[in-house]
Amino acid sequence: MNLGLIGCGIIGVLRAEAIAQLRGFRLSAVADADAARARAVADRFRAVVDADWRNLIRRPEVDAVIVSTPPPLHAPMCIAALEAGKHVLCEKPLARSPEEGRPILETAERSGRILATGFNYRFYPAVVKAREILDSGLIGELDHIRSYTGHPGGREFSHPWVHDPHVTGGGALVDNGIHTIDLTRYFLGEVSEVKGFATSNVWGFAGCEDNAFALLRSPVGKVASVQASWSEWRGYRWSIEIYATRGCVRASYPPMLTQAVWVDRPGGSRRSRMHLFPVFQVIERLRSTQWTVRQSFMAELPAFSRAIAGEKTEIALGRDGLRAVEIAHAVYRESRDRTTVTLDG
Repeated sequence: MNLGLIGCGIIGVLRAEAIAQLRGFRLSAVADADAARARAVADRFRAVVDADWRNLIRRPEVDAVIVSTPPPLHAPMCIAALEAGKHVLCEKPLARSPEEGRPILETAERSGRILATGFNYRFYPAVVKAREILDSGLIGELDHIRSYTGHPGGREFSHPWVHDPHVTGGGALVDNGIHTIDLTRYFLGEVSEVKGFATSNVWGFAGCEDNAFALLRSPVGKVASVQASWSEWRGYRWSIEIYATRGCVRASYPPMLTQAVWVDRPGGSRRSRMHLFPVFQVIERLRSTQWTVRQSFMAELPAFSRAIAGEKTEIALGRDGLRAVEIAHAVYRESRDRTTVTLDG
């Protein structure tokens, strides 16, 4: 697969590094508003540079495009690439609002091309193992979910636009929280009802909450709680706890681990198993957490390729990306208006 990359920032470079390590994938062309940055990536990975991203999406040799730019550019770039007949993998969030995201999905449906959203947490080993345990039936039938993500802000705000709602569409819930919303749906299933609150008592960024709390309910009555925070003073972390009728499984990071607890029958003796991933802990210390992100990209791209081939894979598609944005903005509306928001099917 020949890939075009739009956006050569930190995440774009990690994407390029992941492509370079995968057999059957090639970075053909890159584009970035910063010409020097684009040239550096192109020279390193033997790709061509397009000064204008519109030229990149018209290249006949490019099979699919990775959009790795700030959110305001996602809609125009994704729509243009899909209309040009390219498959698209877009970084999160898919759009700044549901209204901005729906035309992207509609274009993908009209074009017959695959639109995927970069929810790479699905490919973290802890999540893969948790999915395997739930699907095995070991802990019984799903009952409810608790999920959380947080970081302390400050240096975690890698760019000023991260807390500019005109760029991102919101605060913590559409920043680090959007991954957690997707993971929750990944295990819970579809979400039909949303309740939530958002608070801005810590950083005071206009239009950007620093904490958000959501209750989600599925059409069959399964419930999940989600919190996203920019005031997690202990440092960056996330976890998802899946509770079922005979036990539970918890996936968390850092460190990367999965823990399962279960009983053979109600009231029976508890058993537990911890799944550790020491390679990740060792290599992260030797290199950085970027190594873990790159590993997830290396697992995500083959799933993208299989989805293009018509297979069902773990990758988050365009509908998953749009649904996560819809849920986040439902929390914003519910918090503002104090009304329960019901999502259309």
